[in-house]
Amino acid sequence: MFHIAICDDEEYFRLREKKLIERYMRNRGYSCQIDLYASGKELLSCANGNLPYDVIFLDISMEEMDGLETAEKIRKRSENIYIVFVTAYITYALDGYKVGAVRYLLKEEDNLENALRECLDTITVRMKEKKAVCEFAFQNGKKRIPADAILYIESRLHKVIFFIMEDGVKEYARYDRLDAVEQELQQYGVDRDFCRVHQSFLVNMRYAKGVERYKVLLENGMEISISKKYYKGVEKEYIRRQGEI
Repeated sequence: MFHIAICDDEEYFRLREKKLIERYMRNRGYSCQIDLYASGKELLSCANGNLPYDVIFLDISMEEMDGLETAEKIRKRSENIYIVFVTAYITYALDGYKVGAVRYLLKEEDNLENALRECLDTITVRMKEKKAVCEFAFQNGKKRIPADAILYIESRLHKVIFFIMEDGVKEYARYDRLDAVEQELQQYGVDRDFCRVHQSFLVNMRYAKGVERYKVLLENGMEISISKKYYKGVEKEYIRRQGEI
């Protein structure tokens, strides 16, 4: 069951988006519950302040409390909700990166349905990957690891070292090649989140908060070198994941 909220001060677009989302879910065989809100304040006051949603579609240009301010308050309560901005103006895009918006959909009648379908395809894939658990053989035995707990993987002195977020960051090692690890991730269907940034590094791009000066900056403050060979590809992947239209 998908729990979705649509927040827009224009009734026409609230109902239009609801209809398109219901059609998407029906065609994919998913069940969903969709709640409608006419303002950011109304949304934030729902369920005694709890936000029981997987995805929230937010209009940016709303009176009293706009979509960006609403999104900032949502982020203070949850880092896990997928925020999608629906707007008539793409000029707000850079501001939305600060709140982790996954997409920007333009309020164009002809393209809205296709854009919304692509957006929901991306979100449903990410939600499935987030739950994926992989089993890896390490020097001290096999271990089952959620794919989204892997921060990055390093190749060093004929070993591969997994840096896992587990009460801090813990290291698990085995003798292997990074190419072989990439193939394993592909078998589990979670490889699209991981990007080769260097001959010796494979980074989970979920945790990339910036790419600059031949480094990828991770959310925990770490910096991983990007080699010249991979830089353009890494930069392109980072931009794609920011939800640019």
